[in-house]
Amino acid sequence: MRGPKRRCRGTPVVVTADGENRLERITLGGVHSEAWLQKLMHDHPSALPIHMIEPAFGDPIAIACEMPCAAGFIDNLFLTPTGEIILVEAKLWRNAELRRKVVAQALDYVAALTRLDYPAFEAMILHGCKLKAPSLHALVADHPDAYDEPEFIDAIARNLKQGRMLVMAVAEGIREETESLVGLLQSHAGAHFTFALVELGCWRDERTGDIVVVPDTLAQTVLIERGIVVIEGGVPKILPSAPGKAATKPHSLSAEMFYEELAKRDPALPNAIQAFIKKVEPLGVYPDQRATLGIKANHPDGHKPISLGFIDKTGKLWTDAVATTVPANIARRYTRRLADLIGGQLSGSDGLAVTTNGSSAPLVSQLLPEHAEAWADAMQSLLAEVSKQSEHAA
Repeated sequence: MRGPKRRCRGTPVVVTADGENRLERITLGGVHSEAWLQKLMHDHPSALPIHMIEPAFGDPIAIACEMPCAAGFIDNLFLTPTGEIILVEAKLWRNAELRRKVVAQALDYVAALTRLDYPAFEAMILHGCKLKAPSLHALVADHPDAYDEPEFIDAIARNLKQGRMLVMAVAEGIREETESLVGLLQSHAGAHFTFALVELGCWRDERTGDIVVVPDTLAQTVLIERGIVVIEGGVPKILPSAPGKAATKPHSLSAEMFYEELAKRDPALPNAIQAFIKKVEPLGVYPDQRATLGIKANHPDGHKPISLGFIDKTGKLWTDAVATTVPANIARRYTRRLADLIGGQLSGSDGLAVTTNGSSAPLVSQLLPEHAEAWADAMQSLLAEVSKQSEHAA
């Protein structure tokens, strides 16, 4: 009888014009301690696979290591220029006690931060970590996507109040039994953050001393509303869901943030988009949630997915990418139908993008909900043409 499958990885080899060089795995311990891993992440935030876990969290900016809070010391704190909060715990998984406590520790950190308002959070970081910046916003202000300070403060305050954060447990190597710990978070009523287990495989080139970091997301939670959070006298309480109420479909923080931004511009738009996505699901159309919402379908030939457009957080519908995934003549018939529905026109370098004024993408609210049926028909026609063409090519 075969036992359970275990991960088996080979050793990376650097191939150069002069030959090849096998890399040496860096195992945590001794010089390469948790502190070493913390510094690696602080100095190189791009080594963390945040874009794979929560795409809307953008570019993380390293703020502090060993940040004190009411629940202990958070190993690494990152903020985004738009006010998202990222907590990272660096772990040596050979320590069995830490393996058992990692989930509870993550919950404790989030709970501790949700009790803070913005001034307390800012003071905890600047004073507790002895940073010399005049304000928390000053630490992210140079980023080209940074919010203005009032908007940044509002975003941080809102995320603290809601407990909306990304929490990652990162290690040089994660044992298989540790992945089952993530299941505990899924049953946590009212949990409003994403938790991910991340392995950072570190390898050294002995000839140059360079380090190759290979990130791997082993497991992550999704948001499932299992309870109702109410605030009574400033104290959050979790109430059970109403009897007989169906569980909400799993979603991500990225999706939640995206629809929240849309609702600021048009409160009815999130429901209209979600209803439309459900309507076209039988066609094989699906949402691809990143910082924007892509609308895609699998290509019958197994090529990269067909793009049917994407919606940005301002509510604009961009169709430029359609012609990159299907033949131009098929793309043109599809985008022409959309343009005709809203009284628009085709523009762009290839004359295939839908616009309302010759340059700007239209608002998706010009199509939804009024033209939902016609848009779905246009999608069905495009997919039928692509399928027919694939059959002939075969």
